[in-house]
Amino acid sequence: MKKLTGALSFILLLFVCSASPVFAHTHHEASDPEEGSTVTEPLDRITIYFETVIEESAVLELQAEDGTQIALDNIAVNDDELSAEVAEPLKNGAYTISWDIIGVDGHPMEDSISFEVDIEEDTDSAEDANENQDASSESDVQDSAQDDSNSNTMLIAILLIAIIAIVAIVLLRRKK
Repeated sequence: MKKLTGALSFILLLFVCSASPVFAHTHHEASDPEEGSTVTEPLDRITIYFETVIEESAVLELQAEDGTQIALDNIAVNDDELSAEVAEPLKNGAYTISWDIIGVDGHPMEDSISFEVDIEEDTDSAEDANENQDASSESDVQDSAQDDSNSNTMLIAILLIAIIAIVAIVLLRRKK
């Protein structure tokens, strides 16, 4: 029985320790606009969502396909979110959003996503587009928060199971 208990303890320890590398680095989780998307409405704001909290020193850049840097205003970090306002309306064409962040684990990460702008010129629809984009951004933030909650719930459940298993093993050893 001691060998079985020792083996179970060892397996449990390996399980708990091996779960940590899964959360080792902070990666891009979602974005607005999304990778490879075509934006058909005026773009006022860019937002990148990450898997964990990022540090305030994050850098966000927007570049046109010809290499021209596009000005971004009010670059901000809010926990796991990096966002900025697009300073001027984007012309139709291809764009790349690049970022350089430091995750909660202290590791620097950099990457980029590409998207295209293809907007038909219509002044009446511009106001409707802004309202739709705001509603879509709020929905994306809610979805991102729900995904984070699900990840945290799973991690807490695994930790609780591990603690219960350890307590059970200790109690079984005391009975002998």
